[in-house]
Amino acid sequence: MASFSTDYDVVIMGGAFSGAAAGMLLKREHPELRILIVERTVQFDRKVGESTSEVAGCFLTRVLHQGSHLSAFHYQKHGLRMWFCKTPHDDVADLTEIGPRYQSRLPTFQLDRAILDEHLLKEACDFGCELMRPATIKTITLSEDEAPHTLEIMPQEGQMRTVTTRWLIDASGKAAVLAKKLGCHRGMESEHPTSSIWCRFRNVNGLDSFKSRKMHPKLMENVYQLRTTATNHLMGHGWWCWIIPLSDGSYSAGVTWDRRFFTLPEGPSLLARLQAHLMTHPIGRLMFENAVPDADDTFYYKNLAYRSERIAGNRWVMVGDAAGFMDPLYSHGLDFAGYTVSAAADLVKRNLMGENTQEITDYLNNAYPRAWRLWFEALYKDKYSYMGDAELINATFLLDLSSYFLGPVRGVYVSPESEWKLMPYEGAAGAFFGRFMAFYNRRFVRLAEVRRRKGIYGRCNHGHVWMPHMSLSPDTTAARLLWAGIKMWIKTEISTWLAPTPATAPEPMMKEKPVEA
Repeated sequence: MASFSTDYDVVIMGGAFSGAAAGMLLKREHPELRILIVERTVQFDRKVGESTSEVAGCFLTRVLHQGSHLSAFHYQKHGLRMWFCKTPHDDVADLTEIGPRYQSRLPTFQLDRAILDEHLLKEACDFGCELMRPATIKTITLSEDEAPHTLEIMPQEGQMRTVTTRWLIDASGKAAVLAKKLGCHRGMESEHPTSSIWCRFRNVNGLDSFKSRKMHPKLMENVYQLRTTATNHLMGHGWWCWIIPLSDGSYSAGVTWDRRFFTLPEGPSLLARLQAHLMTHPIGRLMFENAVPDADDTFYYKNLAYRSERIAGNRWVMVGDAAGFMDPLYSHGLDFAGYTVSAAADLVKRNLMGENTQEITDYLNNAYPRAWRLWFEALYKDKYSYMGDAELINATFLLDLSSYFLGPVRGVYVSPESEWKLMPYEGAAGAFFGRFMAFYNRRFVRLAEVRRRKGIYGRCNHGHVWMPHMSLSPDTTAARLLWAGIKMWIKTEISTWLAPTPATAPEPMMKEKPVEA
């Protein structure tokens, strides 16, 4: 290893999921490295989403090897379940439901991020990382040559400390410290103006409770797993709510909405507005009518989506949410954390071992924005316009899910040594799938516009139970689900265009709503 006169080989800004994971990957393979983790908070709070998808589940269990901790302190998640209604007063038995019939085959989890982040940070320290906590980084002086980077760090108790480091890893989360400092932070307010409010609730009536099943016997039909352990989504035009069970008996519930299509009910507080909105959906009313919120655990973000135009430079790299965030709908935030942490750890290790890593840096700066944009256009661009139509969402859910399993999920399970160092949907096949997904997403946006004009938007929001008849594996069997999704897509195209156009046009598909404070 090349020798430099520095206090540390690596300083990591942020000790939550991505920062702790980066420290673990570096330290367990190269225990001789001098790694400092600087964490601002005294204790971690919970994040926007506590749910993982299959790629993040793979990273947690097969890269970080956290299976025992996850089994002991977090819920096993069993898929994504979506509920649609036509009016707030609909009977639960009449709602259209989309979701799995059986338990999931691959490990995914309902996480209490405060517990998980503390555990991972402790493991990083047990591997030998040094921790300064609570402490704030006051200044960052990045070197443009071979000289070390310099940071001024103020601990909560004590005097300002100046440290030098060979490498700097930004795991500062949504603060995105380096991206903003370097002027490469890009918001998405015009293209994806999403906001979110969430809170923790107790005394929630679960969907599998005796009370729920006695009130609505149909909850005993069709599904052979526990609905409660899924991530339950309440769906509407321009918005969706998540309901996630946590291991301490509480529930995380929140709403995310696109401000072009929807505005929350008015109320005296953010919490009151969230509670009022939950009551507008039959499932929300069933579960939260007597729920008790933790008012001190209420959070709000006005603009969720952002990214950095580049994520690596002269011995610095961004990981996790410090590089970007897209949308919580499919719980893919930790997927990107897994990819960026793995790639960053590989970059840092190779450089500190004396390799010329400029090619890797150039790759990351090209691949990350490309993958972010591809994933955004494939999954989220204008998607909120058709979230309130169960028929359209069922088709896109089958297509999205099968493409995800055929691409990223299959990749990290079958070829982990190479896939974790790359960005998702890499290569010719990945680019093809990305373009295919972006194409059908645009088609569903168009179909939603036509359906609203013809007055048939949400026509299947009653009386349907759509459930894949197979649990997916990280292999090519997902192609059957892809074919089912294509057939459903064709069906929605035909039924939309054959429907008659009414004499009077309904409200326009997109209109500006007042932007709340």
